[in-house]
Amino acid sequence: MIESIPHHSLGNFPTPVQRLSNLERILNFESLWVKRDDLSGPLGGGNKVRKLEYMFAAASHDNTKKTLFTIGPTGSNHVRATAVYGKASGFRVECLLFKQPPTAYSETNYRTICEHAAAVYEVDRMTTMFVRYAYEKLKTAFGVGEERYFIPAGGSSPLGSVGYVKAVSELKSQIEEGILPEPRFIFVPVGTCGTMAGLVVGVRLAGLKSDVVGIRVADQVVANSWAISRMVRQTRRLIGVADSSNIRAQHIELWHDDFGDGYAIPTEAGTQAVEMMAEHEGITLENTYTGKALAGLIHYIKAHGCEDEPILFWHTYGTT
Repeated sequence: MIESIPHHSLGNFPTPVQRLSNLERILNFESLWVKRDDLSGPLGGGNKVRKLEYMFAAASHDNTKKTLFTIGPTGSNHVRATAVYGKASGFRVECLLFKQPPTAYSETNYRTICEHAAAVYEVDRMTTMFVRYAYEKLKTAFGVGEERYFIPAGGSSPLGSVGYVKAVSELKSQIEEGILPEPRFIFVPVGTCGTMAGLVVGVRLAGLKSDVVGIRVADQVVANSWAISRMVRQTRRLIGVADSSNIRAQHIELWHDDFGDGYAIPTEAGTQAVEMMAEHEGITLENTYTGKALAGLIHYIKAHGCEDEPILFWHTYGTT
């Protein structure tokens, strides 16, 4: 069923897997790897490329929907990817942004969004954005405003999650080719939940024994076990797999201790993780998602005494 879902080719797949030998020595880990989804696309990588392939195909299915509308913070990787890839694919892109604490990478994203989006609307508060988000979702549900295709925040929807169900099949092939061992843990940052939901479904379908561990990087009202388990069930139904009643919120592994003071507010541990990855592996992270995720990986593994297990860090940040 999953192969019958239309997709619009945007990315460079499979993305490589790389051993983090230098970090292994520094952290005293036995087997540490990274899945390089930062290299997922020619116009900028990141986890959004896999999601947008399916959403662009859905928008293209109806020739009347030439405008994409999406939503997110001013430094959003998702909005940046939608604006850049949407314009390159012939869409008009409109977006609604709320202000986030400025960082070097978020300011770069904001400038890129303004350069590529046809219309940018801004609000000062996240609550205002959520009202508009609910309004757009209702319009989509009732078929109002058919000339625009609404892409949810973070590209997180059952359709977007299909991209990460397929990503696990890609990972399984790399395991079978002997590129890396089957991970005991797969770590991923969790903001709007779609990437983790796709990985959870994909791991089950692929028959892997890996545990997917999400590192929460957004407010708990958005990023929580209930939301992930709900997305898991919806994704399974979309791809025609019988719903698995045992994938409930209590079975979702979510680490909360590296969120810090708020969304996009850097933490000391996250900043150190960004610097460590850059210095010792030459790989770029940022402070909102992937820096906190790597810090959470380190703290989780050490707290559980699993330094001798094969560990995979799924790199979701996309530089241009």
